Amino acid sequence: MSEHMWSNDYLNIPWKWGGDTKEGCDCLGVVKLAFKNQRKIDLKENSPNKIGDNYDMIHKAVELGAQIDNIKDLKEFDMVFFTIRGEVAHMGIMVNKFGYFLHQLEKKPSRVSNLNGDYWAKRFFCGIRLRELE
Repeated sequence: MSEHMWSNDYLNIPWKWGGDTKEGCDCLGVVKLAFKNQRKIDLKENSPNKIGDNYDMIHKAVELGAQIDNIKDLKEFDMVFFTIRGEVAHMGIMVNKFGYFLHQLEKKPSRVSNLNGDYWAKRFFCGIRLRELE
């Protein structure tokens, strides 16, 4: 993961519902912040969470790019979505092609986790690669 040091700029951000700054983020907020600062892509108007929760996040995100269903096909800056208790309810952004992703868990600081671990692999729903990054 050392070649992708950009993610260090987004570690340990406090959790804040609806936040998208380094002072506080939720899972969508940390993804928006990383895209804005690292790729100059502003998801503010096309935010996957604006429509609502759950599968609506995916439908909105698909409008922005291509859906990726296989974990092995993910690469840096792909958005990743997860099911929690049977609903699509969490997202992150890939840090590299080796399975590490940046995300923000409720009431916990932002972190990088391994998508290939049992917990996240079982909950992976899909990835989205933005058209600008294809």
